[in-house]
Amino acid sequence: MTKNLKNKEISIGWDVGGWSGKNHGFCVLESLNNEIKVLIATKLNVYQIKENIERIIDEFRNTHHITLGIDAPLQFPQLFKNIINQNPINIFNSIQSHEKENPIAWRKTDLYIKKHFGKTPLSASFSFLTSNATVAISLIGELKSKYSEFSVLPFDEESSINAIEVYPGLLKSNNLMNNPVFKQYQKMIESKIFDKIEGFDYYFQVAKEKTDIADAVICALYGLGFNGQYDAIPKIKNEIPKEHLHSAINEGWIYHPDIL
Repeated sequence: MTKNLKNKEISIGWDVGGWSGKNHGFCVLESLNNEIKVLIATKLNVYQIKENIERIIDEFRNTHHITLGIDAPLQFPQLFKNIINQNPINIFNSIQSHEKENPIAWRKTDLYIKKHFGKTPLSASFSFLTSNATVAISLIGELKSKYSEFSVLPFDEESSINAIEVYPGLLKSNNLMNNPVFKQYQKMIESKIFDKIEGFDYYFQVAKEKTDIADAVICALYGLGFNGQYDAIPKIKNEIPKEHLHSAINEGWIYHPDIL
C-alpha cells in the first residue's frame, strides 16, 4: 500500500510509570489538516500501555505519520552500562575527573539540558527512573521487532513511526519560561481542546501537584512539534549538535523545544 502521510499525524504521549500500578499517563493526539483532536487521555497500567500503543499503530500506520513522545530515558549512561556489562575499566579515574557530574549517573544529554535550560533531569541510573527506563526500553524493543517501520531516535534513521525521548518538566525551566515559546504552549494547552484535562496549573500557575495525564499531553505536543507541521505548536529541535552526536548514539538524546 502506498502511504500518503502528508498533514496526517498521530502523536502518542507516554508519561512512563513503573512495572506495577496504574501510573502511566497516556495521551493520543491526531493532527489532521492543521486541527488537533484528543483521541485518548487517561491513566493505564503497563500492560494496557502496550496494548493501546499497538492498537493505535495498527489503526493508523498506513494513513498517518506516528510519533511517540516518551518521558523516560531510552538508554543509560555509558559508564553505568560498562559496569552492568562487567567491563568496569577506568571507572574511578572517570569519576574522579568529573566529581560534580558523576558519569555513572548522568548522560551527556542530561548535562546538556542542565547547561542550556537550567533544569537537571533525574538520573536514569540513580533514581526511580531506573525502573521507568527499563519499562520504556523493553516496550520499544518489542515494538521495533513487531513493526519494520518503527524507529527509535537517535539510534535509528527516521521512519514513518518514530519514538523520541522527551522531558515535559522543561516547561518549568527558567530558560523556557522566559522564552516566547512558553506562551505558545500555554495558549495551546489552555484552549478548549484540553479543557477537560487537569494538572496543567503546575506548569502555568502556582501549584504543587501535576498529573500523569497532563504530562502525557505535553509529551504528545512535543511529538507533534518534532514533525513541525502544525503551526501553533512550537518546533522540537531534531538535529543533535555534532559534538554530542557520538554520545547521543550510545546514551540517547532528550529532544527539546527549539529555542537554542
